Amino acid sequence: MNEEHYLVLVKGKDKTTEIQSYEVRDTVVWITYQGSLKTYPYALRDVMFVQNPIITEITNAMVVYHKNIPLNNVKLTIDFGSNIRIKFNNNTSRVYDTDSIRIESSSVMTTTAKAIMYYLETVSHHTRSTEEEAFLEKQYKKLSFISPNSVLSSYLNGDPIKVESKPVSHTIFPFNFNLSQKEALDRAMCSQISIIEGPPGTGKTQTILNILANLVVMQNKKVAVVSGNNAAVQNVWEKMTAKGYQFLVAALGNAENKKKFFDNPPYQDVTAWKSEIDEGELLKQIKEIDVEIQKLMELERDKAKLQQLLSAYQLEWEHFNTYYAKQDVEQIGKLSFYRQTPDKILSFLVDNHIAVEQGKTDSILHKLKLLLRHGFINFKRLNKNRELEVILNLQRKYYEMKIEQLTEQVSAIERELDQSSFKTLLMQHQQYSEKLLRHKLYQKYHGHTPIKETADSYMKNFAKFLEQYPIMLSTTHSLRNCVPNNFLFDYVIIDESSQVDLLTAALALSCCKNVIIVGDIKQLPQIVDMSIEEKLNGVTVEEGGPYDYFRHNLLSSMLKLYGDSIPKVMLREHYRCHPKIIEFCNRKYYDGQLIAYTTEQEGDSPLLIYRTTAGNHMRELTHGQKGKFNQRELDVIKQEVLVDLKTAASRHNDIGFTTPYRKQVNKASEQLSQTIEFDTIHKYQGREKPIMIMSSVLDSSKAGKMGLRFVNDPCMINVGVSRAQQKFILVTDHSLFRKYGNEIGDLIRYMEYSTVDDNIVESEVVSVFDLLYKEYSDKLEAFKKRITQKSKYASENIMRTLLKDILHESPYSMLEIGTQVFLGNLFVHLDKLKEEERRYIKNGASVDFVLYNKLDKSPVLAIEVDGFAFHENNLRQQERDHLKDNIFKAYGLPLLRFPTTGSGEERRIRVELDVILRK
Repeated sequence: MNEEHYLVLVKGKDKTTEIQSYEVRDTVVWITYQGSLKTYPYALRDVMFVQNPIITEITNAMVVYHKNIPLNNVKLTIDFGSNIRIKFNNNTSRVYDTDSIRIESSSVMTTTAKAIMYYLETVSHHTRSTEEEAFLEKQYKKLSFISPNSVLSSYLNGDPIKVESKPVSHTIFPFNFNLSQKEALDRAMCSQISIIEGPPGTGKTQTILNILANLVVMQNKKVAVVSGNNAAVQNVWEKMTAKGYQFLVAALGNAENKKKFFDNPPYQDVTAWKSEIDEGELLKQIKEIDVEIQKLMELERDKAKLQQLLSAYQLEWEHFNTYYAKQDVEQIGKLSFYRQTPDKILSFLVDNHIAVEQGKTDSILHKLKLLLRHGFINFKRLNKNRELEVILNLQRKYYEMKIEQLTEQVSAIERELDQSSFKTLLMQHQQYSEKLLRHKLYQKYHGHTPIKETADSYMKNFAKFLEQYPIMLSTTHSLRNCVPNNFLFDYVIIDESSQVDLLTAALALSCCKNVIIVGDIKQLPQIVDMSIEEKLNGVTVEEGGPYDYFRHNLLSSMLKLYGDSIPKVMLREHYRCHPKIIEFCNRKYYDGQLIAYTTEQEGDSPLLIYRTTAGNHMRELTHGQKGKFNQRELDVIKQEVLVDLKTAASRHNDIGFTTPYRKQVNKASEQLSQTIEFDTIHKYQGREKPIMIMSSVLDSSKAGKMGLRFVNDPCMINVGVSRAQQKFILVTDHSLFRKYGNEIGDLIRYMEYSTVDDNIVESEVVSVFDLLYKEYSDKLEAFKKRITQKSKYASENIMRTLLKDILHESPYSMLEIGTQVFLGNLFVHLDKLKEEERRYIKNGASVDFVLYNKLDKSPVLAIEVDGFAFHENNLRQQERDHLKDNIFKAYGLPLLRFPTTGSGEERRIRVELDVILRK
């Protein structure tokens, strides 16, 4: 019988082509087989006969799946209702249950999607300078079909991201976790596309391992973990192996990795993993602990934030004490007969400042207010020329009390965590999670005979292979080559995604229904050959658009395409670096969002700068092995840095050396101890060392300045600094980066400030007391909002809003605002000034706004808002304005004045800031 017209199943087996004829008599079917004269009887219930099927011809743009495994070389599907016959190109056929078969047509149908694929394929054609890159071109030629269920389909078509509204239940954390990691896991498991932003040292791999445990074991999903290189996924393999879970993982990729895997497939005896506690009871215990642990984790995070703030106050207090010691100020023992607090001290300063502005310092009402509200009676101290003395004593007291307050708050949380047995609960949560994970693995693998496959045979039994190894490791460019053509994983996790280019990213996205993109846009991106762009002969996409291969990696592309609509979580808890090391990266690159969980010990010296002597020491080889190097910096490392480290009993194998230039790495590895680990910053990403030495190489010569664009890369400096766990040492030119370098220059400023370097301490202009003025400004702003009928106050509020808007923009984002900063807090030595100008400062004079650098608190610009009536019609005020102008000129700190009746403020501020930042 013709199998394209009929389907005859005898006792469930397809006998269609073997049957010549049949006849039904009552409840018996008589069948005559081909080439036989005999007729065989079968019970009617044992025979199924169907005709008039629906026939579908399968083209190159279509794929047939059987239970999610693609069937290759399909010619026709012949649908008989509850059964479907698949006919292959070699004229063989097989019958399946219709419910197990899925037919898909390629989703690349729109003009835009086709154009993007053609662009990527064209780029792949020009990347064949090496055998590995020629491999990409072959992969793209084979990519004729893109499943509509794949992430690549959504990406190319710009489809909205599918997000499940149903919350994830029964999550476990066998690898420990924190608040950010839990949020990232929950978001990832209910989103088709999600991003986990992982700044340095925030536990990206730990997050990936917990996601794998939940997807693979709790939900029976099939998952691939990939990255742009083998080093990133190797980390996952090593940690899975350390915990005994390597038997879940097929570490494939290129031919060498496949051979290594199949020569010695991983195995684990799970006999001891059976739990005596019922699975339901384990889940119940995990859930009960989870409720309590959530609250305690929030408390622990509060403690880490307070510790971070306390450390910042202690550092600022050190700067304030250095400044205070240089002032001709008599220390006042008791400033109030009330019990003081930091908040009350700020309130006093605000009330007094407002009285000064309004000219009411001598009024009886003001003195009565100070007496009743603040317990202040020493009014002689507030006489002219003595007000600054009171202010400085109050500020000093504020620091003492604030540090005492923060210390007590940290201790109180520590006591609460101890009393709640937080560490014990954490350990129990992890143990119950691990017990449940292992019990479920015992149920699946105990008594199970491992399948025996080879690199050549495993794809023929791919469903069974995946059941044995539900996690696959590979690189992004090799993943498609490790699975049957058009197979879709439930999830692909792409690690170090900022280093994954769009060519290999698209290949990985074609292999999954969901993707979790893990990476950090603030770390080093992929390196692409820009010369290819000129060879494309007009085959382009929008320049800078999400699909631009030359200007985007996978992470930046997804962010560009979906913007804020993409589910995204930043891992905030940091565990690697000394708090003072990571705080540079935190302030400079992460907008203060990181929370250091590492501890700072008294006497630590985590930041050190070694400057070379004056002169130009960089050399550049322009022939042979080209590159820049700086022998003087290597001499400093050998003769000073390593000698000092040896004195501190540091082992050389604890030390890493990094630099932007390969030539400097080569020179260093020839001249320094071989136990030191040498590499460029690009190659050091993903690694860490207790001690890192960074050599900046460049000098002040013309050739050195030409290299600034390469070295002053924010991603490179972020990576370079954040490799250091305990100590970061910068070896650099004596002056170049102080004058020209935004990134290394800011790093030097931060290091000087954090170590109370003489360069800052001896400056005539004091670093702004950032934390003090933030709290003071907030209190002052709240007061002035209540009295906005005063035109000057209203204008100050407008100016403050304008300044905040400007400082949100990237060119100015390293600046912050201080409000009503006392001139006495800005200028440490007053010997440059005339007597009248000194009296003006000592009388408590202030300036409306000061813009200052976040990293070393150095002021860069002062701004005054001049009320018309208060200034234009007030001769005495005009004299004071003149004094203030002269003081700022004397110390070279720019001061801009804006009358409340003026205009063009924003343009003037931007012009002035641009001039300052170019210096």
